Amino acid sequence: MEGIENIVSAQEMDESEDSVDSEQVESNDEKMEEDSIKISNNKKQDLATPQQKESFSQEKKMIKDPEPIPLLSRPNAANQFRDYYMSQITKAFGEDLDRIRKDQNLDSNRLEILINSLESGIGVFSDVEKELALLSHNNK
Repeated sequence: MEGIENIVSAQEMDESEDSVDSEQVESNDEKMEEDSIKISNNKKQDLATPQQKESFSQEKKMIKDPEPIPLLSRPNAANQFRDYYMSQITKAFGEDLDRIRKDQNLDSNRLEILINSLESGIGVFSDVEKELALLSHNNK
């Protein structure tokens, strides 16, 4: 029995030493990391010339994000969306529109009504949807 107790107590001592060693290693790692951060920060400051430091501080002051301009407030944006919308409608319903065009009863008044009816679909879209459509179309 004494042999088993000695083995168990020896294992417990090894485990407690391992936990103490791992805590010391972690503590040493943290100190080394802090020291390396301090050294690297000091090196960066020492390597920069006074002119570079001044230009860097000026860049910090000058850099600002430009105020975004909504696409629809730009000139011709409404016409661009109309053209894009009408081209998509004619692609989607091309066969139907061809049948209407070939109809003998189609005169200029009815054609104008048809075009106005198709254009009225533009009002369904919000400004954000129109902008997204123009952006996706322009990025192709």
